Amino acid sequence: MTIKSLVLASACLLFGTAFAADNRSEVIEINDSLAPEAIESGLFPKSPTAADCAGAAKAGFTCGQIVPRKVFSLPASISFGTNSSELSAAARSMLAGFGPVLKRNEASGNKVVFVGHTDITGSRALNMRLSQRRAESVRQYFIREFGISPSFVGAIGVGPQQLKDKQNPASAANRRVEITTKPSN
Repeated sequence: MTIKSLVLASACLLFGTAFAADNRSEVIEINDSLAPEAIESGLFPKSPTAADCAGAAKAGFTCGQIVPRKVFSLPASISFGTNSSELSAAARSMLAGFGPVLKRNEASGNKVVFVGHTDITGSRALNMRLSQRRAESVRQYFIREFGISPSFVGAIGVGPQQLKDKQNPASAANRRVEITTKPSN
């Protein structure tokens, strides 16, 4: 192993992540065993500290936001019914773990975005409206149940444009809401 390889491996361990070749976010299916720490580090990754950046500079690297944000997705087992935007009790139960994390990070300089999806059943116009309603139902759940500021959370519908199960476009797995964050601008 070369010195440069050792330095790179050390930097990866120091920062807690590998240097990825692409910026695609990892999608994590929400489940009952998802720890608040995993939610927080996935949605609100911490930037390297000044000491971390100094160490990277000594090793010949530049410093920046190297921890990718994650996307959390409601699982197919509790997905939305056909032509429905109603959150089931099971979905509310799984989303409840996100409430305290979102509340704690309202001043983080980020915005939480709920992205609604549909399968291909129905017209494009119908699916665009339905996906927006799905995202908005999750947004309203957090505003109502956890007192999250409406300006901290956004909702967008993308219809069937980003199918999770491309082999079966009518699959219930495609009827979902994903949770992610982006820097506020």
